[in-house]
Amino acid sequence: MTKFNRVHINSSLITSIAYDAFTKVLEVVFCRGGIYEYANVNQQEYNNLMNSKSVGLYFNGNIRKCKEERYRKVRD
Repeated sequence: MTKFNRVHINSSLITSIAYDAFTKVLEVVFCRGGIYEYANVNQQEYNNLMNSKSVGLYFNGNIRKCKEERYRKVRD
């Protein structure tokens, strides 16, 4: 499991996000439980996510939807 610094998010979907630019792994902690890692998330996608007006909407439309085959559940 990749170790990185976590950023707390004000969202009804996501509690916190962490990103490792070297491995291009985005780790997401969901409010309803579960920690997931999404592979092949580039720096621009991460920046767009963090700068979006709605992190949850951006995540669902641009990362979750597009990276479905590239994620894994890390923990409940």
